[in-house]
Amino acid sequence: MSKALPLALLALAFASRGDTKSSCPIMLVGSAKDQDTISVTFRNTAKLPIRRLEFSCRLTSPPAKGVGQARCYEPNASFLPVGEYTVSYAIPGGSRGTVLVSVKSVTFSDGRVWKPTKRDPCRTLSIKTPHAKQQARRSTASRDRSGDRP
Repeated sequence: MSKALPLALLALAFASRGDTKSSCPIMLVGSAKDQDTISVTFRNTAKLPIRRLEFSCRLTSPPAKGVGQARCYEPNASFLPVGEYTVSYAIPGGSRGTVLVSVKSVTFSDGRVWKPTKRDPCRTLSIKTPHAKQQARRSTASRDRSGDRP
């Protein structure tokens, strides 16, 4: 009996280390981009409703000094643990390149706050926004097709 208890504890310790499933309460499902906005689609995989949700939206190649972070949060929300939700955020005007979106913090309806760690991360979405030249070409092409030439 005295040998069985330490073996059982040892097996329990290794079993918990082998679990690679993340406890991230948000599953990032997809994303979309528009001219000056990004949209993020996610699911609440926790058992409690989410009251506040904050994403980190970082521009990887900011065009101007001081521009590199977009404000991406839902300060007063009610995301139930069913279905998918889509939220949209403005990106700084003229910003082109890639926007990396990851979960920064989650506040549940009971007041608990969850934040990702190195050991327990959440998925990161990479949203590519068009470069300024590509956007200008598309605008010119659409004007040419519509017959609104200058």
